[in-house]
Amino acid sequence: MKLMREQMAESVALNRSLSDLVKALQDEVAELRASNQRLLRISSSSSSHERTSRVDVQRPAKYSGSRDARAIDNFLFQVDYYLDLQNVVEEDLKIKTAAMLLEGDAVAWWRRKMFDIENGDCTIATFDDFRKQLKGYFMPVDAERQTYRMVANLRQTGSLREYVRAYQKLMLDVPKMPEKDKLNWFIIGLQSWAQADVERSTQRLWSKH
Repeated sequence: MKLMREQMAESVALNRSLSDLVKALQDEVAELRASNQRLLRISSSSSSHERTSRVDVQRPAKYSGSRDARAIDNFLFQVDYYLDLQNVVEEDLKIKTAAMLLEGDAVAWWRRKMFDIENGDCTIATFDDFRKQLKGYFMPVDAERQTYRMVANLRQTGSLREYVRAYQKLMLDVPKMPEKDKLNWFIIGLQSWAQADVERSTQRLWSKH
């Protein structure tokens, strides 16, 4: 009988200990959950602030090696702008970023350039070096002369608005052309009736001065 009471007492004590242990574990889990929720809120607030303060910059379109003067100039301009917005200042990282935006024939060209650099036959230490090397290989030698030839051959065959648009598009490729030459070539390409109107307007403008 005494043995039975001792076993019962021991069992009750064990159950109480287990209950205390379970409760302690539950309290610990609850505290961990609360702590985790606080960390999540802090992290969410921090990342939200970071998203709002950081500019979402889209990568420039890749360059495939097209020997088109405008395509080359646009690509290099966009890469330069992208690097500036991303605050990339290390020249090595600038070059690697630009190289990652190459594809097709342009990638093959860069692989060959890297081989030349390793052999000491070529030096590309800055993004400006990269720009010069890329333009030197892909840019047509007579690109500007071709554009001038297209300007000289441009004629108004449809509406005046269509002619103006075509002329403005060509002017983008010859930014160094003097303003006087731009006006003269524009008038030369007009139909005779439009030329007469422009010349009359020009004469009236000069007569006022």
